Amino acid sequence: MQFASAITQEKDAKVAVSALCEEVRKTLSQHPHLALLFVSPSYGADWEELGRMVRSSLGHPTLIGCSSSGVIGRDLELEFLPAMSLVAAFLPHVAIHPFVVSPIELEISMPGKRWTSSIGISTSDNPSFILIPEPFSCDAMKLLEDLNEDFRHRPVIGGLASGAVGSGENFLFFNDEVIHEGAVGVALTGDISLETIVSQGCRPIGERYVVTKAEENVLLELAGKSPIDLLGGLFTTLPLRDRLLAQHALFLGIVMDEMKSVFKRGDFLIRNIIGADPAAGALIVGDRLNVGQTVQFHLRDAKTSAEDLRSLLEEHASSFKTDPPAGMLLFSCQGRGQGFYGRPNHDIQMIRSVAGESAIAGFFCNGEIGPVGGRTYLHGYTSSLGIFRGKQKKEGGRT
Repeated sequence: MQFASAITQEKDAKVAVSALCEEVRKTLSQHPHLALLFVSPSYGADWEELGRMVRSSLGHPTLIGCSSSGVIGRDLELEFLPAMSLVAAFLPHVAIHPFVVSPIELEISMPGKRWTSSIGISTSDNPSFILIPEPFSCDAMKLLEDLNEDFRHRPVIGGLASGAVGSGENFLFFNDEVIHEGAVGVALTGDISLETIVSQGCRPIGERYVVTKAEENVLLELAGKSPIDLLGGLFTTLPLRDRLLAQHALFLGIVMDEMKSVFKRGDFLIRNIIGADPAAGALIVGDRLNVGQTVQFHLRDAKTSAEDLRSLLEEHASSFKTDPPAGMLLFSCQGRGQGFYGRPNHDIQMIRSVAGESAIAGFFCNGEIGPVGGRTYLHGYTSSLGIFRGKQKKEGGRT
């Protein structure tokens, strides 16, 4: 198994694609089976022609990708300027199952083997997924709910195309086609494993509470009390820095495994607090809530996000050394990057410092996809890292 990646700021779109493909070919010893291309929409090029150029130059691999406000590759994060990033993979003993999801298909879908039939694989095939939805036309949360139901506990990594301000402006690559709605993806089966690191970049504050009353995404009671009253009491106990932060970077963390007695970073699914109803004492949260769930308020800032990513990477440090990844994909929020950290290339360089020199590519997303607690979710303000290795099966005493 081999991965190769390249990134360019070449301003001419065709020259940029040629340079990417040439660099990838120098690294790979065989024609790749899979390629992913991420492109700034500021080129204004013939997107279908660019996709065809990549496939023709690399021996016609399966190709997916998208437009993006910023691209990631090697040790660079290039935001809001003409840039492209490409990763290609030679995947022996791996079956690649490309698929397209149309908005109509998603609207009428029902969980329960719908997607196993559509994609042509079953849960027993132990698939790993790469998924790229278009945000204006695809209900990504519904799609992920369906995939969670049909492919229980199987990892999905990806992100929503970005860089557009309206419907029809984003684009998705799918082999020789360019699609402006729905989602594209691949399911990978066979001798490949996908490990994920999902850095949500938040830290808990105050106490944990049990949800005692909720309606859909409206949080009405925590431990029998008004959430707004509890939050007001918590606010008075915070240091000045955290009080200022809470005014614009307050989130709710939902415990993913109620059987645990101690909770740390990574044990919570972080969701936006998107509004309040002072008359009802309620908070409006960016996800459905259920009575009996344990929750805790969280804060987010650059320092916390950096610490969170570093901590999660270091948990995997030994495996990076003993079993280096064949390749990696990074899907990072548009809300991260230089504007958030105050310096360029923050996340990619931190990943490189711990994970080593494996090929890596990705883009800045309008929503990031990755698993937390065994289920895959749509996230915000997150860096979602996919780590690919061979399964290294042993048969008859031979590897």
